[in-house]
Amino acid sequence: MRRFFGRLSGDKIIVDGNEFFHLKKVLRMEVGDKLIACVNDGYDYYCHIEKMDKSSALLAIDEKKLSPAEPKKNIVLFQMMPKKDYFDSILPKAIELGVSEIYFFTSSYTMVKTFKRERIDEQVKTACKQCERSVLPIVHDVIKFEDMLDILKAYDVVIFANEHDKENKFKKELVENCQNIAVIVGNEGGFSEEEAKAIIKNGGKSFTLGTRILRCDTAVIATLTLVGVFSDN
Repeated sequence: MRRFFGRLSGDKIIVDGNEFFHLKKVLRMEVGDKLIACVNDGYDYYCHIEKMDKSSALLAIDEKKLSPAEPKKNIVLFQMMPKKDYFDSILPKAIELGVSEIYFFTSSYTMVKTFKRERIDEQVKTACKQCERSVLPIVHDVIKFEDMLDILKAYDVVIFANEHDKENKFKKELVENCQNIAVIVGNEGGFSEEEAKAIIKNGGKSFTLGTRILRCDTAVIATLTLVGVFSDN
């Protein structure tokens, strides 16, 4: 069943904007058709289209169910700002793997320092539809490396995929009893030694992803998979 993001209006749901365009113009859905609507509250709303006009669809709610796809742990990705091609790969994969928030940050080896908010919002919705999540993860504005270090204090554990680390392997004990987990991954340029030391000094648990140097989008998938599996996410 098709999935759309909308907003509650009394006991109905309204779908408008780009979501309505996709519903009406692309999929050519009509009054009476059934769909799943999400309003960012952790529930799936099983609906049918009650009415449509030129700019929106009014949905009647038939059934409400708690979404089974929402993560049980709060996993937050801190990703060094990558180039566009890597960015477009990292964002959906991180969402599919259960992150609730993403902070992109700049550092010594960062070339790209901004992103387009509107484009990101659409990518987030598309990724959530793909993996059937009902709550849109938060993608924060780009922050500086130093600001990231301050934010890390709020988490139970900080997991650091460190290309300079050749010894420490990932252990499930790092995350299995933690509810709020921060994950730090570099970009295609990696971290300077000074930055790696600063993360560890601020509580980061450094580990290696093996003897091969991974692309940054691969490193995100590998790290979030480990965290998700061993934290019983």
